[in-house]
Amino acid sequence: MPPLPDSMHTTARKIYEWYESQKEEHREHLGASLIGHHCDRYLWLTFRWAASPQFGGRVLRLFNTGKREEARVYEELRSIGVEIHTDEEGKQISCRDDTGHFGGSLDGVGLGFPEGPKTWAVLEIKTANDKAFTAVKAKGVQAEKPQHYAQMQTYMGMMKLDRAMYICVNKNTDDLHTEWVHFNKEAYRDLLARADRTVKRTTPADRISNDPAHWLCKMCDMYKLCHQQEPAEANCRTCCHSTPIADGKWFCNEYTKALSADDQRKGCDSHLFIPALVHGTPVDGGTNFVEYFVESTGETFKNGPAHTPSKEVAKRGRKKKPTVDLGPEISLDDLNDDIPF
Repeated sequence: MPPLPDSMHTTARKIYEWYESQKEEHREHLGASLIGHHCDRYLWLTFRWAASPQFGGRVLRLFNTGKREEARVYEELRSIGVEIHTDEEGKQISCRDDTGHFGGSLDGVGLGFPEGPKTWAVLEIKTANDKAFTAVKAKGVQAEKPQHYAQMQTYMGMMKLDRAMYICVNKNTDDLHTEWVHFNKEAYRDLLARADRTVKRTTPADRISNDPAHWLCKMCDMYKLCHQQEPAEANCRTCCHSTPIADGKWFCNEYTKALSADDQRKGCDSHLFIPALVHGTPVDGGTNFVEYFVESTGETFKNGPAHTPSKEVAKRGRKKKPTVDLGPEISLDDLNDDIPF
């Protein structure tokens, strides 16, 4: 009889490692799935690609589980006579605001729901663990999942539909919660205004708390950047020279050219950090440089192509980011409900 392998869990670990090896790019737009987030600073840092959360393989598999559930729900809805439309390729339907910088992708639109058989509605499908599912069923999506509610209000407004069908699947029991959500014009207007402020800001909003122990901050993807002096990433969106412009595009004022998504991700040697993203106090500046004083060490340094390049600044004090794993009894519903890429 051959000897047993050293680890009885190697296969599971390899599967998780495969998920972790799949590269996720930053999302080009400010996502409707995030616009209901409690923190304005988080929205701006996400839109500006300041940091990439590093999720563990198990959590990434949870994300994948949610995506796979959509196909099952489509089949079930069609089987009871609901007409479901996605885009021409069978994928989610994309929508954007007038700037092109804010929007998202609908799970679909449907006609023939028993609650309103003659009315087209936005379709939003979510999965939840038993605890989160029970809370949504008891209190409703608006009270218990404000990000989901804001997401649907955004889609209804952009698609000019007056209602949405929210379907939540209990991942523990396969129980279903369905909820008819009506369009709220004022809520939609406020969400558009919040997105517009986020896109136009040149510096981050204030933290919701300056206390690193605040429970909302400790659970946030941007915790290390906001509270532990983790350096920001060096790309065009964290650079002083770039500006969001019409049609969801970005412009480089240093080289007077439009920036493709690939350009933005790569950055260039002329990158100059937005000072608010550098953990130090600006004390001087000039042509393409800013000098900083670091109180904790007493040192000064200059960020700029002729001094300390941004890619070196981005490495200062950077530690290997631990992957986010929520523990076996916690699901992704206990954090944010969507990957902010």
